[in-house]
Amino acid sequence: MIPRSVAALIPAVVPALILAACSNAGGSHANGPCGPCRAAASDSAGAAPLPRSAKLETLAQQRVEVARKRLQLLRAAFDHGAASLDDLFAGFRDVAFAARDSGFHGEELRRILTDYRDAVLALRDLTKERAAKGAVGQDASSRVDALVAEAEYWLGEADESGGPR
Repeated sequence: MIPRSVAALIPAVVPALILAACSNAGGSHANGPCGPCRAAASDSAGAAPLPRSAKLETLAQQRVEVARKRLQLLRAAFDHGAASLDDLFAGFRDVAFAARDSGFHGEELRRILTDYRDAVLALRDLTKERAAKGAVGQDASSRVDALVAEAEYWLGEADESGGPR
């Protein structure tokens, strides 16, 4: 059991020890920064993403491809009246989200996000037409406006930084 007087010092001492071990008298180790420092550095603006294993890269690609296949099925179902406009919006968003969340970056991410933004804008026009006919309510228009804002933000983020991270 740790005496209370020693336990009270732990919150102050442990961070100091970690900083001392991590700083290595100038902040550079022979093998580069430690894990927490490397993570902090990768979070900084413009930092390139850390390399991933081949397995993780394959899984990221598969995740986006599965979302794309689902979107194709949803488009066909929508054309035949078997899927709703909300289902279609969700399908487009799933592809964009899978790409962002799976670590896509650069031109590949921008292309996917541009497709998402363009699709959302087209679906917004369709929603406006349907709202004018009374086929959808104001809540649908509000939801579409939120999706357009999201798509524009994601694309702007990718343009400025090469993607999320």
